[in-house]
Amino acid sequence: MNARLKTLRARRGQNGAAAVEFALIVTPLLVLCFGMIQYGMYFYSAQVGSNTANAAARQLSVGNCQGAGALQSYVDGQLGAAKTASATITTDYVNADGTAPAAPPAANVTTGGTVTLTIEFDTLNMNFPFVPFLDDPTVERTVQARVEDTTDQGCGA
Repeated sequence: MNARLKTLRARRGQNGAAAVEFALIVTPLLVLCFGMIQYGMYFYSAQVGSNTANAAARQLSVGNCQGAGALQSYVDGQLGAAKTASATITTDYVNADGTAPAAPPAANVTTGGTVTLTIEFDTLNMNFPFVPFLDDPTVERTVQARVEDTTDQGCGA
């Protein structure tokens, strides 16, 4: 009987230990999981931004998307859910001889020149508590391409 009483007292002292251990383990585990989700979303946005910049630079290099509104619509459509607001787009054309073309640059650039396209957009920051994230969740991608044609066939052609 005495041994049974000791066993009961020992078990009574363990009440709630599992809950305390769970609480100690679940907090860092949740921070790790939410951190993976947040950074995964950021790296997804960065990859989509790279692909979009390459595709838009290709469109510009063959003379398409010459209108600012057409290029903006094309880029925003390609970025999709990777952005939280409309992207900022900067283009810079240089002729083959290194001179700047007359305005508008897309129509007056010489074949063999270059176009430099920069896309900048904000990504989603879910503001998870205790998950360190970038101070500025902005993705910026710059791509340079050789101009092959200057006749506009329309965006996405």
